[in-house]
Amino acid sequence: MTHTHPEYPALDLPAHVSREAVQIWSNGLRIDADLYKPRRVVGTDRKVPAVVMSHGLGGSKRTAERYAAEFADAGMVALTFTHAGWFGSDAVAYVSRAGGAHDVGPASAKDLRFGKEVIDPLEWVQTFRVAVDYLEGEHNVDTDRLGAWGTSFGGGIALYNACNDDRIKALAIQVASVAGVRPALAAHARQRAIDMARGVLPSVPDASMDSFPKAPGVPHFSRMRAYRPLNELAKLKAPTLMVDAGAEDMFDIRHNAGAVRDHLEREGRVPYVYRVIPGIDHYGIYFDGYAESVALAKSWFVTHLLEAGR
Repeated sequence: MTHTHPEYPALDLPAHVSREAVQIWSNGLRIDADLYKPRRVVGTDRKVPAVVMSHGLGGSKRTAERYAAEFADAGMVALTFTHAGWFGSDAVAYVSRAGGAHDVGPASAKDLRFGKEVIDPLEWVQTFRVAVDYLEGEHNVDTDRLGAWGTSFGGGIALYNACNDDRIKALAIQVASVAGVRPALAAHARQRAIDMARGVLPSVPDASMDSFPKAPGVPHFSRMRAYRPLNELAKLKAPTLMVDAGAEDMFDIRHNAGAVRDHLEREGRVPYVYRVIPGIDHYGIYFDGYAESVALAKSWFVTHLLEAGR
């Protein structure tokens, strides 16, 4: 099923900010993206910091547009994009068939299936990294001052990349899902991986196989097993901002950003701020919680990217 885009408040693009639709190419897939810049740097040789931004499940480049415009208004470049298989970006082509030992012929074009709205975190991690590559080639970007921002499922993607990409010098995540497959689903995910590996099930799930009760998209459990951002924290070097919803209704914040906070507190080597906005649920971060969440993120990147180079 194809989902409609959430009705976020309209973007009021600041007068000093330009927005340009661009394309990112990730493993041959066209990724729909927007580039936000301070108008004063356009057409000049001036270099400023930049932030790569990831939406969550059911989102698109529009999810982050109001945040991106604020970052650009503060003097930074911001890149928003839509992950493959969602809204305006190309779908991922998977080889999908089943048959086990009875199917011994080589795969061919007829076995290709284009995955729309498949929740494949390994694909998302790769696309985020390619978005950083894209920014490295942008004329006005200071490649020594790159940041990562992510919301919801995209918060985990941003965290995973920040842990594994030394180019990222500052991180801000909000209402972030970072714990990976929940323990209650671990046995199910394991069986999905076994059945796909042995040809009992096709290698790409569809809505008839799996779904999440509160989130759009089809979870690719066999690939989700290999994705747990919390396991990457020993490699995290970037100053980290985490913002949670006080009435979070999608997952337990103590086991997600709360666990990141606990790790950083114990280690004592990475600057961090952890803030809980009271009275809002998961999607409230884009509505009643927006003003506080965008102010926190903008201040974080101004401090750790913009002012860091002065």
